[in-house]
Amino acid sequence: MVMFELLLKNQLSAPKKLKFKKEILARVQGRNSEDLNAEINFYKTELLPYFIKLSQHNPIFSVTEQLRLLVGVWTPIWSTISFHESLPKRIQEQSFQIFQHDGYCASVARYLMGKEASLSHNYQSSLPAYDFMVIQKYGVKNGKWYLQNIDRFQAFQNREIPLTLESVYNWFTNIVNTKVNLNSPKYDLPKVLNLDNIEINHASEFKKTSLATSQIFENLYIDNDWRLVKTQTDSSHLPSYTIAVKRQ
Repeated sequence: MVMFELLLKNQLSAPKKLKFKKEILARVQGRNSEDLNAEINFYKTELLPYFIKLSQHNPIFSVTEQLRLLVGVWTPIWSTISFHESLPKRIQEQSFQIFQHDGYCASVARYLMGKEASLSHNYQSSLPAYDFMVIQKYGVKNGKWYLQNIDRFQAFQNREIPLTLESVYNWFTNIVNTKVNLNSPKYDLPKVLNLDNIEINHASEFKKTSLATSQIFENLYIDNDWRLVKTQTDSSHLPSYTIAVKRQ
């Protein structure tokens, strides 16, 4: 309760802000829920006060000035975006969101097949890893950040070879240079992904989110190593919330 008492104060000093963020990390540590409603309720009952307080002390409110902090590599450590957990077990440390200066960004994550406890370890280890990437364009429109989905890509890989930042950059750069930049300015997302034998936890939400053509996001709080993000496809949909930490 000590941390919640900070909500009653007007100022949040740098040491208190650091302590505040550590408290948030402690609360989301180890959460691996597949129940989206449970995560939404967790946000409302546990995280909302923290989001409010940190958003009140956002170091940079201007979206154009946020660019210098946004560019780089981030990892979502907690989110109410159903898409993140729709596929089989997501490996958090092998999840990346890359923002480049050229206006392209990518969300990439590795998922492990065979999450059922009934499957033997030897059988699970023989299954491939599923790597999924969404390529987007981002920018500022009417004073707000927006994301435009460009295309989606998937690959089955040896799960014993980790998905690294270097391999993600190579995959991302190769796709942008050889496929995205060769397309016409009008981008049409493919309507079907090959998801045969892929377990989907939230099939309807996955389909809706993966086919969304654009979305607006807001950095409720952003500094050199932290982002609290609000994402919304349009005003008719409920917003989602994400905690992301800077990797590079």
